[in-house]
Amino acid sequence: MRFNKRLGGAIGALVMLLAGAAVVYAAFTATGTGSGRAASVNAVSITVTPTMCASADLYPGGPAGAICFTLTNSNPYAVHFTSVTYPNSSAIVAINAPCPNSNVSIASGLSSTLATPINVAANTTTGTLSLPGVVQMSSAATDGCQGANFNVPITLTGTQQ
Repeated sequence: MRFNKRLGGAIGALVMLLAGAAVVYAAFTATGTGSGRAASVNAVSITVTPTMCASADLYPGGPAGAICFTLTNSNPYAVHFTSVTYPNSSAIVAINAPCPNSNVSIASGLSSTLATPINVAANTTTGTLSLPGVVQMSSAATDGCQGANFNVPITLTGTQQ
């Protein structure tokens, strides 16, 4: 009887060993090939919003004054502006004042490199920014230009930072 138990135990162990080997032998390997996909964002134009400068600096025949604005960058990356372009003077518009646009002109040329580049962080709006010496008031400006505010269109050019 002892012999049968030992033989039965040995046969059982052998069967389990062979079953485990069969499972290992039957495991197939697999590979996968193909492509992954990535997508780029659509760049959004930076919004330029006119704001009031800390002080008024235009008067008839005086030096060129500053323009002030904020920038809103809705892109997920920073932008570095290095140049600015202004329209011809006819695009300048007086706000809430009977001041003909012929009384103000672009004093700095229609395009220039910024003396100090403007950096705008991703998904932010800047505080008030100022570009000095841009607009000049004619010495023939009428009384209707007193207290006037002027919208001066600008185009800033730069690159992703």
